[in-house]
Amino acid sequence: MPNITKFLGVPLFGAKARNFFVNIVKDTIKLREEKNFKRPDMLGLLIEARKGQQNEDNTDEVKDNSFAATEEHLSGNQGARDLSDMDIASQVFVFFLAGFETLSTAMCFMAYELAANPEVQKKLIDEIDRNKPDTWPPSFDTLASMPYIDMVVTETLRKWPINIVIDRLVTKPYVIEPKLPGEKPVHLEKDTMIMIPAFAIHYDPEYFKEPEKFDPERFSPENRKNVDPYTYMPFGVGPRNCIGSRFALLEIKSVFFYLLNHFEILPVEKTNIPLKTSKNSLTLTSENGFVLGLKRRN
Repeated sequence: MPNITKFLGVPLFGAKARNFFVNIVKDTIKLREEKNFKRPDMLGLLIEARKGQQNEDNTDEVKDNSFAATEEHLSGNQGARDLSDMDIASQVFVFFLAGFETLSTAMCFMAYELAANPEVQKKLIDEIDRNKPDTWPPSFDTLASMPYIDMVVTETLRKWPINIVIDRLVTKPYVIEPKLPGEKPVHLEKDTMIMIPAFAIHYDPEYFKEPEKFDPERFSPENRKNVDPYTYMPFGVGPRNCIGSRFALLEIKSVFFYLLNHFEILPVEKTNIPLKTSKNSLTLTSENGFVLGLKRRN
């Protein structure tokens, strides 16, 4: 309720956290402008947008073919933007909020599924062993060329989408016409908030057979063509999808490449199988945490 919270002056976060992000962003902006120092990071892009200097040369950009990755929708150069330091700090905070806990929780779910499905973990370890580089760290091309790790990550995000609901605001009137006998048309008015149940769609047997089963083979190179992309939305779909999906996927793959190179992930006495989800969290997580064991590999 942004209008009510703004009227009442109710902050979303405490002063300590807010001041930390605002001050660190302001100090960094000041330093970069004084030293004329540029970096190709998110903060640099926002500073360039404020000056109307966006550079959209993506000729050298390397992309993977992960099924879960979303296509970025970038607008053209629209001139200088009216962005204050507070606006930029707010965007930095949103990126941190959206990409920190959600990503770590997704890794926890993947670790749990590998522990609960040792045959999947063994197959993934075999792929990692076959692709060990002569010199570390493994390159982007190495991770992007491994189909099974992509299948495991993709199925993890299918079974455990951290954002269980996606919200969208209607920008113009629209009618969803009836498809079945007895249905009535649904009239969507402008400024109506629509809640899309991503979690429910991911568990609909019409789209994913045996949805409770952890089955990476759903997303094998041969089978992924049978999946309707609009029924799979861990990062959302369309022009308002997650801009950080490729980075998130690369980070997950990198962590498990390193981890499984040295350890096996095992269930222990306190591991809850099947896992129970928490009813007291805005995002999807485990009710009792993720308690797992590590066994060093020979």
